[in-house]
Amino acid sequence: MADAIQIQLLDIYQPVTEKQIQEGKNFNLRREAAANGLAALIDALLKDAAEKITKICYRYGIDAKRFQLSSEYNEKMMKEVSDVLDELEDEILDLTASYATRCTKDKDKKSALWLWMLTLGKGGQGLKTTLENRLRIFTKDIEAMLVAAKTAKCDLTKAITLVKSHLHNVYQMQGMKETFKNASRYRAENIRLRGVKKGYRGSSNSEANNILRFAKATLQKAWMRYHRQLYEEQGAFGYYVLRGSTYPCDLCDSMTGLHMIDDVDGYPPYHPSCVCYTVPIFLYSNESF
Repeated sequence: MADAIQIQLLDIYQPVTEKQIQEGKNFNLRREAAANGLAALIDALLKDAAEKITKICYRYGIDAKRFQLSSEYNEKMMKEVSDVLDELEDEILDLTASYATRCTKDKDKKSALWLWMLTLGKGGQGLKTTLENRLRIFTKDIEAMLVAAKTAKCDLTKAITLVKSHLHNVYQMQGMKETFKNASRYRAENIRLRGVKKGYRGSSNSEANNILRFAKATLQKAWMRYHRQLYEEQGAFGYYVLRGSTYPCDLCDSMTGLHMIDDVDGYPPYHPSCVCYTVPIFLYSNESF
């Protein structure tokens, strides 16, 4: 409860009110609702794209051992697959832009947020390039699932059902273990690797999961960037970070407490499942320190 939270500050700071604490919590609740809504829509897009790609690949009738999603191997098939992926990329970017800027109704702030979001991505590659790379890896997951489906002699209807239902646990799909037994006989990259991709641990990884996490993290960062800037516009001297969860987390614990308003890196979220929230801290006067 808000009235159970005690924030001890020096006398130069105005006390934090219950209303401010509740507003901080409510902002996070809205943020998480938007993130979950975005993830659900993107998940539906990924499943729809997986179904389209499955239909395209089955139409070409390539046997399991020779099957590979590669333009070098089958240029015509890959042109169709690439068209599906291009449409998927555009739809994901449009949805991300829409949901990640719902924190404000100000058109100028929305535009500024989106321009900033475009710079986000793995290794400084930017949002679009990072998404393109993730979708490329996503196709390798689909490639492996189609090989497993073909190995298990699934018809198109069964293959579509299996692929869509295993986007989040790719290497547990029916037929996968059988392919791994003779992995070297297949062209498909992730079959040859027996589902253990470079930079990943174990064989249960799924790029669909990574795409959803990336989209949610992008939204969370955008919402919180806007939130900190709002405090700045209100003339806050700083912000106070509070834990929004009870699970153990040394990182979140280390970040709780008072931060100066220009401490951009200190503003949550600190990790993908972080729900730490903040309240603005004001001085009693306009003195600078």
